[in-house]
Amino acid sequence: MPGARSSLAELQVVVRRPPEVVALQARARSYAASAGLANVRCWELAIAVSEAATNMIKYGGGGIVILRVGEEPRPYVEIEARDRGGGIEQLEQALVDNISEGSDAREVRDPLQRRGLGLGLGAIHRLMDEVEITSEAGKGTTLRARKWIT
Repeated sequence: MPGARSSLAELQVVVRRPPEVVALQARARSYAASAGLANVRCWELAIAVSEAATNMIKYGGGGIVILRVGEEPRPYVEIEARDRGGGIEQLEQALVDNISEGSDAREVRDPLQRRGLGLGLGAIHRLMDEVEITSEAGKGTTLRARKWIT
């Protein structure tokens, strides 16, 4: 769809409860398609949005997800997810797959006992082309992730 990217409005969605994540995921996939992402890349972005929103609900009490398109340094769809939770104290560890609240989640036999830290953020890093996270104790976390439009 020629010209669609430049005229696509920013999409902002407040998420507070788990059922809202499913609707957000569908909206993100549709938004990404309108921006020109290929089908598989739309799904990858939608999964990353779902992971970010789920983390915001579980650990930050909810927040806002913003989707936007940009052109520099190359065309992209960007996710911005912001919450006002407690922040991520061990950000470096949180980015390592299977680290959950400071321990290796693979050592927990019951999958329902596996909690947080790193499980969703690792997926976002794998699925997106560029990821930046800022977090401040007591003030919240902001995640920005881009998917290149190719």
